[in-house]
Amino acid sequence: MKMKIQTNSIITLSNNEKYMVLNEATYEDNHYYLVMGVDANQEIISSKVAIFKEEDENNEIYVSKVSDSKLIIELTKLLKSQL
Repeated sequence: MKMKIQTNSIITLSNNEKYMVLNEATYEDNHYYLVMGVDANQEIISSKVAIFKEEDENNEIYVSKVSDSKLIIELTKLLKSQL
């Protein structure tokens, strides 16, 4: 069964880093998430902010960090306008 990533949930990456999903948006037919790191006590790490792109491989959901600076600017505008 395919898991849906939801706002205000915590996702754990394969390297065991944890992120709180703050917001989500669809841009050019892709789904993106504004996330902020959390520590072992589930406390927000305000300096650890990222945007993840949802990837669907063989009906499994993965995320990858967005690194394209122009795309980050566009997504930041979109995601912040929805907060």
